[in-house]
This record gives sequence, C-alpha cells and structure tokens, in this order.
Amino acid sequence: MVETVADTRRQITKPQDLNDAYGPPSNFLEIDVSYLQTMGVGWGRFTIYEIRVKTNLPIFKLKESTVRRRYSDFEWLPSELERESKGRWSFSGPE
Repeated sequence: MVETVADTRRQITKPQDLNDAYGPPSNFLEIDVSYLQTMGVGWGRFTIYEIRVKTNLPIFKLKESTVRRRYSDFEWLPSELERESKGRWSFSGPE
C-alpha cells in the first residue's frame, strides 16, 4: 500500500511592506446593509434595508450608490453568495 503525504512547505513570497499591508486594495467591493426599518402591521408588515455599495471595479458604472430595498428583494442573495464564496461570509435576515 502506497502512503500519500501532503506537501506542507510554505510558498515563497516577497516581504510585505507597509504600503502592501495598510494601503488601499487594488480592487474592492464594499457592501453595507444597514438602517433597518419595519413598516406596516400584521400580515402587511415588512422590513426595509438601506444598501450602500462602494467599489473601484470597472464593471460598475457608479463608484458609490445607495438604495433601499425590502428583505424579499434580496432573499436570493445568501444562496448566491454561499455558492460563489464557498462559505466565507455570513448573513442574517430580519428578526
């Protein structure tokens, strides 16, 4: 029986300087979900969120934008992020 051993050697990298460590990233996409507001009563009750986006990615026309949306407008987001990021994020809906 042949035993397989994983290669655990470190990759060779260049030393990190202060600009690399604390400078702005070359590409970024920041999404901030805030300002929860619950409206309506009973079965007509819903929650609105404010979503702010900041980026320097060229695919986006606007570098900054803010919108308000109902929770139901982005219920699809958790499953999409989970699929794309392989579990490196967290999400919690309205309480």
